[in-house]
Amino acid sequence: MSGKPQNVFHVKLEEQPKIGVLDQFELPPEAITFLQKNHRTIWRVVIATAVVVTAAALYNTYRSHAANKSALTYDQAIALEDVSKKTAALQKIAADYGTAPAGVWSKIALAHLDQEAGKTKEAIAKLTAINAETPATSLLKPLLLTNLGALYEQEKQFDQAEKVYLALKGSKGFEPMALDNLGRVYEAMGSKDKAVQIYQQYMGLTELGKEKKEGAPVHSFPEREIVQASLNRLLK
Repeated sequence: MSGKPQNVFHVKLEEQPKIGVLDQFELPPEAITFLQKNHRTIWRVVIATAVVVTAAALYNTYRSHAANKSALTYDQAIALEDVSKKTAALQKIAADYGTAPAGVWSKIALAHLDQEAGKTKEAIAKLTAINAETPATSLLKPLLLTNLGALYEQEKQFDQAEKVYLALKGSKGFEPMALDNLGRVYEAMGSKDKAVQIYQQYMGLTELGKEKKEGAPVHSFPEREIVQASLNRLLK
């Protein structure tokens, strides 16, 4: 017998005994014959499965790491005081992590930078693109719609603001805000009857105790008083 240790990883399959471990499981002869005959194929499947599972686990770990890294990078970018450097950093994050939370928030931050610089049309274009990619069930949706509606109002694009606020009206918990904004838009459009109807809906929805029952955030009394004052003015 050779004194050189045998490398178990280099043992050829043909060298394995045909009777051994399988027999210890007391399998039917037909099953043992099948396993011995197809052992190469079976091992290929087992190994392939192991590779897929391992790859999936590594990918999930990578995604988690990427998410943490992108969040840190986003925080660092937002903290920059130089607008040009902040813009460049946010653009890189948006490009590198497009659909990840940090990527989406970077795009929103870029739109806000445009807004602060007075580039309203550019901000609208960016937020519109983000809104189109955001699922209706996302908690981000109503925030995007609210921001978009305000920008459209600023640009006096009241028809677009109306569409946005009607969409916002469908978001649970944001109906009072949408009605308030819609009434203001209809006033600006000169649609007095529509404004009255919307304001009345708002007052009915925000009636004491009704909002809580329907799951909407309770509006403060000052907001109700403002809407009531607008309603009284239109009804004169």
